[in-house]
Amino acid sequence: MNNKSGLPKTFLITLFAIGLFTFNSCDKIPAGGGGTGGSGGGVPSNLPQRVILDTAYGNDAKQKMDIYLPAGRNSTTKVIIMIHGGAWQAGDKSEVTFFKTMFWQRWPEAAVVNINYRLASNTNNIHHAEIMADIKNAVNFITNNKTTFAISDTLALWGNSAGAHLALLYTYAENTNNHVKAVADLYGPAKINDWSWYNSFNIFLGQSIKNVLTTYNGSTWENDSTYYYLNSPWERVNANSKPTIIFHGTIDVIVPLYQSQWLHGKLNSLNVPNEYYEYFLDGHGFNQTNNTDCVNKTVAFFQKHLK
Repeated sequence: MNNKSGLPKTFLITLFAIGLFTFNSCDKIPAGGGGTGGSGGGVPSNLPQRVILDTAYGNDAKQKMDIYLPAGRNSTTKVIIMIHGGAWQAGDKSEVTFFKTMFWQRWPEAAVVNINYRLASNTNNIHHAEIMADIKNAVNFITNNKTTFAISDTLALWGNSAGAHLALLYTYAENTNNHVKAVADLYGPAKINDWSWYNSFNIFLGQSIKNVLTTYNGSTWENDSTYYYLNSPWERVNANSKPTIIFHGTIDVIVPLYQSQWLHGKLNSLNVPNEYYEYFLDGHGFNQTNNTDCVNKTVAFFQKHLK
């Protein structure tokens, strides 16, 4: 469940990383991450651009993030947090770094954070609760250190495929501190409790959807359908949910197009601000033209709703 421009190693992998000033941090916040010198009121500071790779937000090797801080940032600088896909059990932040580059080309004043998280595994007993805890801890790490990084605590979440599902679910069900103001969903599963999808087999994933969802939820539907209900963004959205922008290819063979259509319809019925775009004859992952259009539309949407 990842785009064809950034699939895990068992699929097609695209890596594209850029950094003008690169620092590494493994165990703590790097000294001088930003300071308090960023001026408020939208006036640019004299802080230089900074890229801090593999900053730890937990003790596990997967609990790392790449932090991209723009030049001139200050206490009003908005933040985009990116969550990669990979069927919840694969993938890496490096696979969506090219999107970060595109975000900075379109919105160079924004800070971008690209996170890894523990991957679903029956062997390691990592399932929904552990993964969602990682998303929450990553969000809290950024907001708790906003002064250090000289940024705001006004966030948007962005995700592709399984990462989009996590971004939606966090925004709709876990955003108790209200830092997340908008969310972007690129071909993410919106309804985990979709019986027909649950019982399908996907040749591109090489396994049944049931096995994928059982590993993520930590239980089969037959044993505990409650998990599938609670872990479905479509079920958790309500009239107070945050603005949402959705993108899906019309020939996606991994996540059904109709799930995004359903989510769009429910958002409309609840009067939640949203935008929905289908890319004709594009699949699970977009071509370069559609990726560019997707980023342009996402940035405009975030700029409108991150107040």
